[in-house]
Amino acid sequence: MLETKRLLLRPMKTEDVHHLFELNQDPAVLQWTGDQVSLNIADAQRILSDHVFPQFQQHKMGRFAVLTKDGEWLGWCGLKYFPDSHEVDLGYRFMKKYWGHGYATEAAQACLEYGFEVLKLKKIIARAMPQNLQSIKVLQKLKMNYAGLKNDAHYPGGYVIYEITDEEYSKCKNF
Repeated sequence: MLETKRLLLRPMKTEDVHHLFELNQDPAVLQWTGDQVSLNIADAQRILSDHVFPQFQQHKMGRFAVLTKDGEWLGWCGLKYFPDSHEVDLGYRFMKKYWGHGYATEAAQACLEYGFEVLKLKKIIARAMPQNLQSIKVLQKLKMNYAGLKNDAHYPGGYVIYEITDEEYSKCKNF
């Protein structure tokens, strides 16, 4: 479990399925992900069992459930290992009603700290649609550096990549 001033980040549990389903129902949230609206609870269960849980089991990282300290489920944030490219991706997704409160930046900072200081990673990347200026702003607050635009059929218009190395992080971790 990770803790910040206002948040608790913990590995997702089976009982998070209803929150994950609700999050993936909101078209405002999904417009920035390239994902489709989840059709049912079984879709959300598959995301947990096929993607989220194995990441923690195999790589000691994954998408954490993000909660306020009084237990309110806000969304998720965490690291994901992509074996094909050997990259670790920082990602986050929050319920729309929690946008604009600094939760993404706070949770993402905790995940960078975990990645560099606990897992001893050398580099972490993040992806965002070029039109998602709020998400790009979060990545810039984290002192991540623009690394280019990639085209991908999953993301109409491609996506921008930001990155930060362990050395860069150690110079600016107390921002």
